[in-house]
Amino acid sequence: MTLGEVRCRLSVLLVTYNQERYIGQALRSLFGQIIDGPVEVIVADDASSDRTLDIIADHEGRDPRFRFTYLDHSANLGITRNYERGFAACTGEYVAVLEGDDYWVSPRKLQRQYDFLEAHWECDLCAVNYFIYEEERAEFTPRITPGDGHRFLGARNQIAENLASNFSTCMYRREALEALPAGLFDATSYDWIVNICIARTSLIGFLEEPMSVYRLHAGGVWTRTSYPDQLRAQLDAIPAYDALTDHVYHSEFGTLANRLRTTIAASHNGSAEGAAPTPQQPAPRRLITHMPPSLLALARALIPESARRALVRMFCGESTTP
Repeated sequence: MTLGEVRCRLSVLLVTYNQERYIGQALRSLFGQIIDGPVEVIVADDASSDRTLDIIADHEGRDPRFRFTYLDHSANLGITRNYERGFAACTGEYVAVLEGDDYWVSPRKLQRQYDFLEAHWECDLCAVNYFIYEEERAEFTPRITPGDGHRFLGARNQIAENLASNFSTCMYRREALEALPAGLFDATSYDWIVNICIARTSLIGFLEEPMSVYRLHAGGVWTRTSYPDQLRAQLDAIPAYDALTDHVYHSEFGTLANRLRTTIAASHNGSAEGAAPTPQQPAPRRLITHMPPSLLALARALIPESARRALVRMFCGESTTP
């Protein structure tokens, strides 16, 4: 079955805020998709003060498969509320997300995710592997080793590893987004907790081929936040996320909180001395794996090399640097 057989079965939520430098590339990657239309594009701009919306308007109409709808952009809502109203505005059976500073690198990304969800009723979310692009270093790194298969993830995998991360890699069943718990958007909610909640009642399908690029750049809100502050923000969010999931994953969130506390303490140590774990705290081997890619990138940039080596030995029992 192709998308053209049913009217607008797919929505693309385009989320933007002051991304005039990048939005053109994002739109070209959207228009380059090999997929039948029509496709609904919901533009959720959070009151950009630059030319982001002008550039989107200039691209509108270039590809008749894509039908644009603009949400009110007169007031800045913040990322969480912007996503809340963006998801609510989508009418397609499936909802893919594209953030304005990311872009897709496979012309078959949307069709492959659509086909996967059509074939796998046990999944309400299909995510894809992706490249992390560190703009200042001009370096691409795949989130995991590229492959041509897929794997299934549950909520506990998502808490521990956050493999299905970055909204621009995700396609959802709209009915699953509508079933997200009340209060989710009252907290500061990013892709991590949204996908944990989705995985509470279904599996996540993860395609191992990299098909998207997550860009780390100086203008990004998360990138501008210091590494210890990012860890503290994640730690501070855990009680709310634990409550949103009715404490079903209390043990897993507790394990993660302990890992974050250990990492925060170690990040303040500028040398290898004192970085070894105490005998009462076995080294958690998956710390590096579960951390969001932006944290790994900042760790490389901000933590001295000697401390990085010590942290990796401490947490992973390996000698390579993160």
